[in-house]
Amino acid sequence: MTSVTSTITSKWQVTIPANVRKEIPFQVGQRIAWEVEGDKLVGRRVRSIRELAGCLKSDVSPAGGDDHPGPFGKAAVARHERIAKQKP
Repeated sequence: MTSVTSTITSKWQVTIPANVRKEIPFQVGQRIAWEVEGDKLVGRRVRSIRELAGCLKSDVSPAGGDDHPGPFGKAAVARHERIAKQKP
């Protein structure tokens, strides 16, 4: 990808350029984690709990079975959905 620039607004907002949005699957309302690495500012998209579902393999089935998550899974999904609805 070629280098692109954005301008910081008076409200400290930055627009993600279109060609960056095409390369990284951002969605409206998605959260970005910011890190400072030396003199660089790095933004990484935060994956939703639904995107991470199934990434850890286990021989043990979930408490409620495959189709019905247990109380811990339900609480985790509910928390994620509350956070996702908050304004940044």
